[in-house]
Amino acid sequence: MRRPLLTPGARFRGMKPLLLLLLMTLSCGSYAEPAKQGYILGVFPYLPPRELEKVFSPIAADLSKAIGRPVTFRTSSTYRKFMEHLDNQVFDIAFVQPFDYIRIADKYGYKPLATRQETLTALIVTKQDSPLNNVGDLKNKTVALPPEVAAVSHLVTDLMNTNHFVPGKDIKLTHHRSHISCMQQILIGTADACGTAAPALRFFQHKMKVELKIIGQSRAIPHTLFCIHPRVSEKEQQAILKQILEWGKTESGKQLLARGKLKPMMPIKDSDYNIVREMAR
Repeated sequence: MRRPLLTPGARFRGMKPLLLLLLMTLSCGSYAEPAKQGYILGVFPYLPPRELEKVFSPIAADLSKAIGRPVTFRTSSTYRKFMEHLDNQVFDIAFVQPFDYIRIADKYGYKPLATRQETLTALIVTKQDSPLNNVGDLKNKTVALPPEVAAVSHLVTDLMNTNHFVPGKDIKLTHHRSHISCMQQILIGTADACGTAAPALRFFQHKMKVELKIIGQSRAIPHTLFCIHPRVSEKEQQAILKQILEWGKTESGKQLLARGKLKPMMPIKDSDYNIVREMAR
């Protein structure tokens, strides 16, 4: 004779108390202790994701210690995807280029924390043995750049306008996935020069064991920066800022910066980026 089917209640009544408690915990999330909420540190892809992880995962861990809350590093494979995440307000803390900062500050209320102790200029670089020696020599040449939305691309376009070059007519501008892939175009001969920034240049030269020649630079604007979403409490914002500023003063902090050839940080105000807003109009 077949045994009658048991109702869910009957099944539970026949189980041992400990097993019953375990099943109830697994089957009903509200009975489980909630996981401690963490923050996400988003970093714009100025280097390949694997290289950024080596630099910023330890930085995320250091910020986590400062506030007693998990901080997880995230980036994207492309600038466009990263911008989408910014617009979806995925990141609680973000390390971004200036043109992205003004957008998320004006749209979503992100607040500036700290920037590098150097200004941002686009550097035009080429091989040491190149016959090119200044920006004027770039006429009818090919200049490789990071993606169009990158700050350096904006600055190089401004520089070309100042020198009365018309892209597509007097000069060819090509865009690539990152600063690293941009500089690689010089080495393989598909571009005569590259537009990049000092931190990426230092990183590339160290990694590739090469020296590139700087033949020009754009006007200066405030550099890339750490900024923070207003949902992060004021107390934690101040703790994160304090920790970022300490990196240039302690041995452990200097080691964090050295991983990415980064300069120490200094506080920054939103109004310092008004020059970027003017350029974006």
